[in-house]
Amino acid sequence: MLMMRSFIFLLCVISGYAGASLLRLESSLDLSQWNQGHEANAHQLLQVSIALTIQNADLGVETLLRISDPASPNCGQYLSAEDVAHMFKPKPNAVSDVIKWLGESGIDQSHVKFSYGGDRLSLNLSVQEATLFLETTFYHQTHQETGQEQITCQYYHIPESLVRSIDYILAASPVPTHQQIPRQQVVLNNKVTALAPLPPKCLTQTTLVCLRKLYGIPDDVLPHPNNSFGIFEPSWISWLPDDLDRFFDKMQKNLVGHRPKVDAVNGGYLQRNQTGWMFNQEPNLDFEYAMALTSPQEVINVQVGSYEQVGNLDDMLAAFDKYYCGSINPGDKKYPDFYPPGCNATACDCGSSSPPKVLSISWGWTEAGFTSNHLQRQCLEFLKLGLMGTTVIVSVSDHGTASGRGSFCIDDRTGNATGGRFSPTFPSSCPWVTSVGGTQMPQPTDLRTLAATTNETAFRKELSKQILSSGGGFSNVFLAPPYQVPNVALYKDIEKDHLDEIQDRFNSTGRGYPDVAVRADDYMIVSNGEWKPVSGTSASNPVFASIITLINSERMHAGKGPVGFINPVLYSSPYILNDVVTGANQGCGVDQAFRATRGWDAVTGLGSPDYELMRQLFINLP
Repeated sequence: MLMMRSFIFLLCVISGYAGASLLRLESSLDLSQWNQGHEANAHQLLQVSIALTIQNADLGVETLLRISDPASPNCGQYLSAEDVAHMFKPKPNAVSDVIKWLGESGIDQSHVKFSYGGDRLSLNLSVQEATLFLETTFYHQTHQETGQEQITCQYYHIPESLVRSIDYILAASPVPTHQQIPRQQVVLNNKVTALAPLPPKCLTQTTLVCLRKLYGIPDDVLPHPNNSFGIFEPSWISWLPDDLDRFFDKMQKNLVGHRPKVDAVNGGYLQRNQTGWMFNQEPNLDFEYAMALTSPQEVINVQVGSYEQVGNLDDMLAAFDKYYCGSINPGDKKYPDFYPPGCNATACDCGSSSPPKVLSISWGWTEAGFTSNHLQRQCLEFLKLGLMGTTVIVSVSDHGTASGRGSFCIDDRTGNATGGRFSPTFPSSCPWVTSVGGTQMPQPTDLRTLAATTNETAFRKELSKQILSSGGGFSNVFLAPPYQVPNVALYKDIEKDHLDEIQDRFNSTGRGYPDVAVRADDYMIVSNGEWKPVSGTSASNPVFASIITLINSERMHAGKGPVGFINPVLYSSPYILNDVVTGANQGCGVDQAFRATRGWDAVTGLGSPDYELMRQLFINLP
């Protein structure tokens, strides 16, 4: 399931019901920003992955909610990877039925490989073979903004009798485009500012001291040897050693000379040849603050991908869980220049890494850019991590109710627009991650009132004639999970008149996000040798992840396990967070879209963290 490839890819998703003969299905991949070119070369190599419909998805949800419920006797009783794989076996006869179809289609079954969990088949085909197999045509396409290339089909055929056995089919062409990388969410303020003497003016800039004071974050928590904290970064996105040291020299002197522990997945390429915000700003921000806030906790850099091929979340998930992998033997393949799922030119990592107890992901994608089946399956992998005791923390976008590069909104006529229906982001819209929005401090005009102003407001900032605001809203794919239904219902009741005015813009039954919020404005970082203020929810994310990491260490020293999936605890005990009741996000032509109010809201979630209240609650859980 190559969810986040930033190289050439093909995506086709299966949906429908059993019947007779062949069924023509339209690809749900959003192609509105792509220019179609010539037909793909018949000899272009594709890797076809057939995801089988798995069993017990409902049981997985039920189990996760039970072991995450603070009132349940099963709270904290996590599953092993083997137990999780056994729970999600494919439907009976799915494998044999698909294998029979492949044989009848003239495909050499000796080239078919199975994932460890048995829920995915993969095989290597040329475009010519895939064209005959799926009865379709593949075209080269070029993205209008980025120049990124892809090969895709607009339709394909499968036997109607297999619709209940196949979740989706995906094929990918491994052409490297390492210059095309996902756009970071953090936004650079080009104004270079010298760091103010400590203590800084915490209402005009964010520093380590400000965060500790604002949220009560301690600086003396002893790490536990079984604790772990990881941050995802794709290849080519790399921190700079000198930048870390300059930041630590001013902010956390004991860390000078210290580096993240690199967990190299599929090469784990740390580039040092090119500098600039596009390559260095996000990881510098992540590791400067995460390492300093959790010091002396070791922080893991989950660096995914090689020089030739940028990594993605799928590669990371495959490294964490061998049952998620496809074939992993690069020596046993039909085409010498093709690398199977989880592999590239330098490595093939499948089940090679242990998932950290806390995983921070400051990256996001447009939910509308992928099919519902595909997103549901990807989201299920985060549920599996929760079942095994990992807390997955994901930032929302900085485009308010829009998403992705270019502030994508949904227009039924053109597919995308600067106005239209709101466009949620993924994976922050997945119900099984903890989604982090942004806040900022209010800016009174009377400087004498600055010291007395402590309440946060929703993040909203104008920069270079562009308005940035915390992402938030309701998913178009995922329903509201049980743990948040009462909170969301209260929000809709409080904001009924306003929400009625924009009801055609969002899915009122969807999963609401974010879950929590953290300050997002004007973080002082060192990047490319200079102190700079940067803003965005990808700054908020590692801060919240650091807080959970510290709480995990305190629990472990008390003889307990990690907190795992924390959303049910947060929603059942919102008093442990600072309610944010002012501000709003904007986007898609709406100046005030979702407004902050008492309780949960679709811009700041349940509010910002109060470390001591959170610690007291979590330390007393089983």
